[in-house]
Amino acid sequence: MTWQRSLLLAACGVSVLAAETIHLKTRDFEPRPDRTEYLASPLKRRTAGSSHYLIQLDGGVRPETFRQLRDRGITITGYLPKSTLMIAAPDDFSFDGLPVVWISRLELRDKISPLVAAQAGHTRGPRACIVEFHSDVDMKEARALVREHGLRLIENSDLAPHHLLVSGTGGDLSRLASWDEVAYIFPASQALISHTPVRACAGAVVQETAVAQAAGGAYSWPTSGSGGLTLSYVFSQVTEKLPAAATQSEILRAFNEWSKVAQVNFVSGTNAQALRTVNILFASGAHGDPFPFDGPGGVLAHTFYPAPPNPEPIAGDMHLDDDERWQIGADTDVYTVVLHEAGHALGLVHTDNPDDVMYPYYRLGKQLSSGDIGIVQSLYGARASAPAQPPPPPAQPLLLTLQPPPAATTASSVSLSGTVSGGTGAVQITWNTAGGTAGYATGSPNWTATIPLVNGTNSITVTATDAAGRTAAQQASVVRQQTAPSPTPSPAPNPPPPSPAPSNPPQPGSTDKTPPTLVITYPAASTIATSAATISFRGTAMDNVGVTQVTWSNSTGASGLAAGTLTWTANGIPLSVGTNTITFRAFDAAGNSSWRSTTVVRQ
Repeated sequence: MTWQRSLLLAACGVSVLAAETIHLKTRDFEPRPDRTEYLASPLKRRTAGSSHYLIQLDGGVRPETFRQLRDRGITITGYLPKSTLMIAAPDDFSFDGLPVVWISRLELRDKISPLVAAQAGHTRGPRACIVEFHSDVDMKEARALVREHGLRLIENSDLAPHHLLVSGTGGDLSRLASWDEVAYIFPASQALISHTPVRACAGAVVQETAVAQAAGGAYSWPTSGSGGLTLSYVFSQVTEKLPAAATQSEILRAFNEWSKVAQVNFVSGTNAQALRTVNILFASGAHGDPFPFDGPGGVLAHTFYPAPPNPEPIAGDMHLDDDERWQIGADTDVYTVVLHEAGHALGLVHTDNPDDVMYPYYRLGKQLSSGDIGIVQSLYGARASAPAQPPPPPAQPLLLTLQPPPAATTASSVSLSGTVSGGTGAVQITWNTAGGTAGYATGSPNWTATIPLVNGTNSITVTATDAAGRTAAQQASVVRQQTAPSPTPSPAPNPPPPSPAPSNPPQPGSTDKTPPTLVITYPAASTIATSAATISFRGTAMDNVGVTQVTWSNSTGASGLAAGTLTWTANGIPLSVGTNTITFRAFDAAGNSSWRSTTVVRQ
């Protein structure tokens, strides 16, 4: 019997069980066991014979359910509190004998974050978003799907395995979301856009899967009365890469941040197997649960969601990969990771707001936001010494203006200027051309940018991005005209002998395509460690037609112009604590460019 027939039997009153409210970030709704209209909707998918569904199980998700679904060729791709699974299933699968009370597909409106939808009302230009694909999707197919919908891929090695960073309009994002392979689309953080180092969190663990990004709300430990929640903790094994006392102190400091604002108490325990106990374990590779660690540079940690849905004694346990280079106050920072993971132990899911600690990427220096505080207080109540957190005020629309540039010029570059207002936090303004060059504007709220031009039409896009990942964009077009050659004078009766021809003469009618030669002469090392707040560089830049400018940019967001071209200097480049990738670019008069970069670690 196929699942379609099982569903129809349910609609006729056979084995119809009660369904629970489903909480998504887009909405809450009551599933209708007799829902079948989605079967008639057109299904857009890249892989024939299989597609993705939501199924709700009567009585919650049990460990044996995972085995039963696997035996039927079904892949579980995510969890929604309290008893709903996201699955990838073949067209002929069956639910016979399983307590399935409801089945459907994610609707288009449920795949786009409300924060992305809000951006659409502020700007019609492109915006940067994370597109999450279901965990069974081939990411080569995912990349092809993005490109086919006119979206620009922004490469970033820090992305989670099934995330792509894209830039595009609201219409393009909606068309992409209509495909079955797409699970969710949410705002990209400024750190991801600017290539500031971050690490991805795999999500709160529920038995053999993780909570889906589309999940709304949170799921608390059961509590009674007004006493809030008390969890014990036990340090089963800490890393040997740091002093044990320092590691434990950083972990307890992270726990205390949640206790400051909500009625949540963490107390020292003696038995890691006891109920309501967070077992803290640094481990390598396979370590006794379904989620073996993958070594340096991969998953940093995972934390098991409360009970239920996780069984005791593993509910709330926090595991960290001991193969990572754990540090205090830099790079793979114990406090930063545990602050986020403790939120999962308390029942919080990943949020879409890049300002939140519970955004799905760890970021050094993050502290609990009003969004984090509001959620944990809604679960366990506000700490008496900390007033209940009011909802954050709505962000002002991000507005970007651009003064119209000249329609045509013979110059090798053009200066653009404008203003920026609104948004959340600091706003970064970048520019890129259809030819592939890119850079940063300077100044706020009044900004300026110098853009090198190539011969012919230059299509330029200027984009403003705020701290919440909201974007606004403006476009301009400038035609660079070739200067008419000077008339050739009549030869003298006895002309002087010609000068020797240059070793690499330009060919008549050809366009220069030779990029400049860029060299960093000081510092000479490709990786530098320093405790200073700034750093200076020197170098040279040469080209067959002449270098027009040398720019620098830091992966943490700062940028500027170097002084000089043939020999150039860049003084006082600001450094953030941690890793800074300083990139230099040289541009010639024809718009060709080359680059060099140096990694600076500020300790």
